[in-house]
Amino acid sequence: MNQHALLTVTGRDRPGIVARTTQVLFETGCNIADSSMTRLGGEFTVMLILHLPPALSLATLTEHFQVLAAGMDLVIQVRPLSSEDATAICSSTAMTATISVLGADQPGIVFRVTQLLAQMECNIVDLYTHVLGTADKPVYAMVIEVEIPQHPDLLSRLQDQLTQLEKCLNIEINLRCADSSFM
Repeated sequence: MNQHALLTVTGRDRPGIVARTTQVLFETGCNIADSSMTRLGGEFTVMLILHLPPALSLATLTEHFQVLAAGMDLVIQVRPLSSEDATAICSSTAMTATISVLGADQPGIVFRVTQLLAQMECNIVDLYTHVLGTADKPVYAMVIEVEIPQHPDLLSRLQDQLTQLEKCLNIEINLRCADSSFM
């Protein structure tokens, strides 16, 4: 039986976090099925979906990471995942799209855009934000990967709603589908 786990690693950003984390995985025979790693401010976060070898328990894997956590002052968590959760992929009835947002930094941009996506039953798969520009003229950039259900006219309604929100917030919002035949 395949065991699956979600590994999260967080701590102050510095060289070696990824190398030391993946060294433990290599030495214990784990396989990385999916990953996301990013720096936020001065912090670094790793999220990995793992396939564990049959002979490795979650408790043993956790013990191996306790040494790394103490040595690098990291917070490390290992939790079990079901096979379904570990291998969940985009539904065949959903299309993938990317939404990019750019404009003057202001409170509420993330909330307003993500609220609209939730109302339109779009699932956020990935979201990245960053403040660009200068302290005097901050520019907010956001990129969101979403799954859009393939309901009649949903894509055009979503585009219309994003255009209205763009005007309301005085920002640029672009919607781009992974398959151009949907536009």
